[in-house]
Amino acid sequence: MKKTMMLSLLIVIMAGMIWCNWGLVRTGQNQPDSIAGTSGWQENRLIAHAFGGVDGASYTNSYEAFITNYNRGYRLFEVDLVQTTDGKLVARHDWSQKLQPDLAAHRGRNVTKFQFANSLIMGRFHPLTLPDILQLMQQYPDFDLIVDTKAGSKAQIHQQFVHLVNEVRRTDPVLLNRVIPEIFSPEMYDTVMGIHPFPNKIYSLYKTGASAESIVEFVRDKQLTAVAMPVYRVYLNPNLVPALNKLGVKSYVHTVNSRPVMQMLSRFGVHGFYTDQEESPEELMLADAPPGHVKFSGYMSSGLASIRNIVMKVRHNGYQ
Repeated sequence: MKKTMMLSLLIVIMAGMIWCNWGLVRTGQNQPDSIAGTSGWQENRLIAHAFGGVDGASYTNSYEAFITNYNRGYRLFEVDLVQTTDGKLVARHDWSQKLQPDLAAHRGRNVTKFQFANSLIMGRFHPLTLPDILQLMQQYPDFDLIVDTKAGSKAQIHQQFVHLVNEVRRTDPVLLNRVIPEIFSPEMYDTVMGIHPFPNKIYSLYKTGASAESIVEFVRDKQLTAVAMPVYRVYLNPNLVPALNKLGVKSYVHTVNSRPVMQMLSRFGVHGFYTDQEESPEELMLADAPPGHVKFSGYMSSGLASIRNIVMKVRHNGYQ
């Protein structure tokens, strides 16, 4: 009991510290102007995360995941890209053992494109390289692709996007209009846009501790039209989503696999969701949230529950 109370107190203190650090968006005379115009891809409220869930599995980034979720009606997909030792981009979230057990000994350090392409995901799904993905974009011309690159340094980001852009241009330059890079920082924005002026991009917050105010300022200055964030950001920055909405900027939250949670977040003004849920977009969006305001007690309990889950992940497994 004592340990439970101490953990709860720790969660509240952490919430307060994060809230103070990230802050709120100030309202008043300097209210940002609306950003005019949105792209067609933002009409999709649901994003198939890592090409979507398939046969009870997530994070596969596989051919079967794409085909299954395309047939379910998804037209906005997210894919994770990592680089092999021979410099090629392949669709994989990380080099953890469970995805391709036969490559576990390599731990990503010595995996070539050939080795990756010839190893089934979880022993049953077919892996995809960047050329495979571009071929799918040619075969299915009515979907858009959000790209989550796993590079860390500026040099890696530059190397990966040079390779990405050159590969797309070799296949069909028009496809670049359907590639939507996830941008993780102002510095990454400059690097990526210096390689190619992508017309569509999404500012992703899961790697940044930037304050709500600086996020809004960056989005306004760069005329971005979409922001992606983890669920806890909605709770810890309660007027971030409303401030983005005033700009005309769509907010996407990840990763949400519960229809009631989608309904609750929609009431906060969230536009869409990354999901692994094995249902069609129409099924997930059937029961939209009724109009009204979220009660503060429910807001706080949901927010603290979200923070508690993060703390427990750190405590038991490490948070990634």
